[in-house]
Amino acid sequence: MTLTPQNFSAQAIWDYVNGKKRAEEAAEQAEAAAKRAEQAKLREAFEGREVAPDALERIATLVRRAVDAGEKEALVMRFPSEWLPDQGRSITSHDPAWRERLSGFPKRAYEFYERELAPRGFQLKVQIIDWPGGMPGDVGWSLSWKHPEEE
Repeated sequence: MTLTPQNFSAQAIWDYVNGKKRAEEAAEQAEAAAKRAEQAKLREAFEGREVAPDALERIATLVRRAVDAGEKEALVMRFPSEWLPDQGRSITSHDPAWRERLSGFPKRAYEFYERELAPRGFQLKVQIIDWPGGMPGDVGWSLSWKHPEEE
């Protein structure tokens, strides 16, 4: 509704304000729905993903950069905790069986770690790395390496 001299009244102003508020709410709802749809597409793509054939090469490059920066661990994967079957509860509670709840790409990534990286002496640290609004946010998978004298 537009305010014009012909409909100018207190009620017209309230109708105008309410119309603007409804339009803003509709736009916010449409934006939220689009965001949820995009997140669903990203999650589906993530779940269906396979470990890349050159994963070891990519990880070696990432670790080399971390070593050059003086780090002792490297973040190798990050994704929303809500993408895990238990939304990350087993990780936050330090459940030793957390890996048994994995599915999709995280499960394949963990199997890759066990097969390729653990035998090379790497340790995997999995944790919730941010807490937006006090709720679990992203899960981070970091590889670490200890000097044999540190053990």
